[in-house]
Amino acid sequence: METEARLLLITEDPQLRDEVALIAATVGAGLESRGSWHGVEPQRWAVLMCGPDHPPPHQRLARQSLMLTRTAGDPSTEHQLWRTAAEHPGLRPVPLPAGESWLAQHLSEAVLDRSPGRVVAVAGALGGAGASTIAYLLAAELVVRGASAVLVDADPSPGAGIASLVETSSTRTRRNEALTGSERIGWEALGALDGGISAAQLGAALPVTEGIHVVSGNPGAEVRRRMLAPVVHAARRAFDWVILDVSRDYEVCLTAVEHLDHLLLVTSCSASGARAARQVSSCYPELPLALLVNGLSHAGWSPDEVSSAAGVPLAGDVPEQRWMRRESELGSAYELLRSRRGAAYIGTLLESLDSGASGVAGADGVAGTQVLHE
Repeated sequence: METEARLLLITEDPQLRDEVALIAATVGAGLESRGSWHGVEPQRWAVLMCGPDHPPPHQRLARQSLMLTRTAGDPSTEHQLWRTAAEHPGLRPVPLPAGESWLAQHLSEAVLDRSPGRVVAVAGALGGAGASTIAYLLAAELVVRGASAVLVDADPSPGAGIASLVETSSTRTRRNEALTGSERIGWEALGALDGGISAAQLGAALPVTEGIHVVSGNPGAEVRRRMLAPVVHAARRAFDWVILDVSRDYEVCLTAVEHLDHLLLVTSCSASGARAARQVSSCYPELPLALLVNGLSHAGWSPDEVSSAAGVPLAGDVPEQRWMRRESELGSAYELLRSRRGAAYIGTLLESLDSGASGVAGADGVAGTQVLHE
């Protein structure tokens, strides 16, 4: 299916048309090119552009348009570009190729003009708390409810957490049909990028498993810490929800704290679970913590009492499930999620995470959507 054209370029310069078409394609945007401004309705287009051969005929169009010129660093051509822009108040000049990176980012943001997605990091207060499984279940339930979700593996340990899950899920999926985008980008490719990340490119290039877009791979802690913030920034422009599996690497959350809506801290329903959660809260007061109590209650402890002792608001609790403790069987978690019981656990958690926010989940209030499960 062809991409709907939302970008309009007015020019009769075939080389300029080709260059702009290539930039539009890299951000996943459809481009229409015309040789005249006749009949152009500005409200139909996300971005209006023109070449120096066809400047906007009146100021109303000029205020909404970009003028693109292939200057190739030639001073006289650049001077003419700025002179033409000055003659058309509001018209924004873009010299090429110098302005290509800016233009790509501008087109991407215009096409993806939407409320930024919600960002939830999931971490364990204790080892083996089930953070990776919870992160996966959140993303899977969101997809079931009709939201777009990306699951970001921010655990630097090789073969841990989401990386193990995706490998298991991919193997299972290939027995039936090919994994969508299985050869697409991961942390290795993202770590090699120089400059910003286009939201449209990220959304189009990530592999998909069980309907969930996934950022995974094993490039090491340095790449993930350096690239997490730009990846999250781009992902929240492309998806309704961004779910980060950070294991127990709370420091990595600080690199993207400006984007975080919640850091969901998974702990046990016990004195040790309360102590561990309180320690995380004390060491990282700048993180927006919410508590998930996982497992059966130990003597004298309830989820509310763990939350009170830890000093962290309670987002929800999940009863003891044997599959939560068997990482090799994380793939079976999806099957449980499709049952009414499993969906209820995670659905309640999603609604709790949403309850403190203004507005609704993502762009469509999907966290509160009622879904029929088997």
